[in-house]
Amino acid sequence: MNIPQRKSGSLLTRALGLIILVVFCHTAAAIGSSVKAGNVATSSLECLFNWAQTFYPSLFSPAVQGVQLSAPYTYRYYPGTNAYVGASSVDNHVYYLGPNDVSLRDMGELSALLKEAGCGERPYPVIFIHGVSSSADTWVAYRDYLVSYAGWTYGGIPAIDQTTGTVNISCPPDSSPLNGCTGGAGDFYALNFSDSQGLSFDVQGGELAAIIQAVLDENPGAAKVLLIGHSSGGLVAREYLQGLARMLDSVTTIPYREDVAKLITIGTPHLGSFWAEVCHADFDFLDISGNVGVCDLLPMDIDPNSVAVKDLQPNSAALNNLNDLVTHPLPPNVSYVSIIGTGQPTLSGLVDFEDGDGIVSELSQNLMTVTESVPLQQKSTRIDILFRGCGNKINVPVIGNLGQTHTCETTDISVGAEILRNLQ
Repeated sequence: MNIPQRKSGSLLTRALGLIILVVFCHTAAAIGSSVKAGNVATSSLECLFNWAQTFYPSLFSPAVQGVQLSAPYTYRYYPGTNAYVGASSVDNHVYYLGPNDVSLRDMGELSALLKEAGCGERPYPVIFIHGVSSSADTWVAYRDYLVSYAGWTYGGIPAIDQTTGTVNISCPPDSSPLNGCTGGAGDFYALNFSDSQGLSFDVQGGELAAIIQAVLDENPGAAKVLLIGHSSGGLVAREYLQGLARMLDSVTTIPYREDVAKLITIGTPHLGSFWAEVCHADFDFLDISGNVGVCDLLPMDIDPNSVAVKDLQPNSAALNNLNDLVTHPLPPNVSYVSIIGTGQPTLSGLVDFEDGDGIVSELSQNLMTVTESVPLQQKSTRIDILFRGCGNKINVPVIGNLGQTHTCETTDISVGAEILRNLQ
């Protein structure tokens, strides 16, 4: 990860990209959970240290468990990078000591860093929403991090039974005390739609509405939820927020119930994706390539004739209706964050390329492109997504190799850090 390229607005960048912490005495003894830095419990400090070593391993490695004490500092030492990170109980600030530092670096207030690392107060349950031809499993890596290293409680997998209209919250088949699934109350959930391709986005929005209510019923102390949608999951969330959601076989729309605090979209095609147009089996790309399209580029089983693929085409009836913000406005009391995957040339027309994640252009991923001058609480962040095994490449005659990292976004380390930064 190239920290200096982070957006200038975050604490990390302003502090040379370190957003981390403290330390000193290499020989200090390990201590128990009763130790505090000021009024902050060790569990919160461990969460912060876990965040540092997970998302910035080039600075803090190998991974270390527990904490050490050298009054007034609670800290961890990382022998691989010869670095210390810790918090002072005197001023409740975080400090960092790197291999080339001769003195401690004050990284700022501990409370601010805890918030940025997702280790602070969790006022709203979080619901993760998957995209086309996907499932709750797309969030497994992030789920395991939140449970094992951030101390979050996993509520489970909410899904609606279309026959009865009821929502059931289940735990993964491999459920164990290690994944901390309750099947009820929790800090976060990863939903499953009853059909990820055969339902229109407004019907999936109806399922989301029911799932939000079920999550709030399980957490009576919470009045709202926070939604995180990858790909078309962000569009589904908008269907509900804009009052367009409906239940299957119903023409009556479901009014937005003022129960969402924030929507974070990741790689969401707010303006559609050109690849959805060329996904059809009978489409001959430039009349020379055969049937090359998103179905070949994405490593998943996609039906090119599905309702979802049709709705994802630019200027589809579904998208035009959703993007008519005069008729169907976005709620102004919700915060909106667009996490935009970049770094891959992305077709936006037969021969036109834009930066993006190979499937969705940067422009389409940015909700602010749709909202324009509408006064909303919103921001966008660009993140270059590394090409890994989760991605895929194809060769298109005349054009050459095309790749996608769209499917890498839910496991990308920088995306994970940006999600945490925006959870509160």
